[in-house]
Amino acid sequence: MWKLAFYVDLTNHMNELNLRLQGENQLLPDLYTNIKSFRQKIILFQSQLRKKCFTHFKTCEIFSHTTETEFPVNFAIETLSALKINFDTRFSDFDVIANEIKLFQNPFDSDIETLAPEVQMEIIDLQCSDMIKNKYQNPSLLEFYKSLPLVQFDNLHKFARGLFSVFGTTYLSEKTFSKMKYTKNAYRSQLTDEHLKSLLIYI
Repeated sequence: MWKLAFYVDLTNHMNELNLRLQGENQLLPDLYTNIKSFRQKIILFQSQLRKKCFTHFKTCEIFSHTTETEFPVNFAIETLSALKINFDTRFSDFDVIANEIKLFQNPFDSDIETLAPEVQMEIIDLQCSDMIKNKYQNPSLLEFYKSLPLVQFDNLHKFARGLFSVFGTTYLSEKTFSKMKYTKNAYRSQLTDEHLKSLLIYI
């Protein structure tokens, strides 16, 4: 029962992460931020559960008042350690480009000397421009990069396009397939695959 209670709480945390990763406007930095955050939460969970502190495990907290059985600390810690290793392995590619993601997310908070040579001069121009800094206050990264003069920031535009083209999640693909399934149903027998392909272009 302890293990079941533990898994209920852990699954709730995983579901919360899953919901954060969904949405049409999710970019690579959003995905990476949520993954880094969840890794840190796992470390916090391990620290607290070693002390049998159930602050973030409500089901375990409730169950602890109804049983005299000891909480399986080693089981919980091993499970969380395996989960963290899994996350570290699956998202190791993002760790490799962490500095690029940081630059993309906030080009005003970058160490010039650590950047690729082709963008160093442009980032200096960017960071020294108060007018461009004001445009960065716009909540949309897409609109910010679109507002940069193409001639002056050509390399930065190329860099940004590369990261904009990376889908943070499969949400858009899943949404498209859901609409396709809704469009082509058993009651539309005359709808061919070619017609469907044409319809999806406008979805």
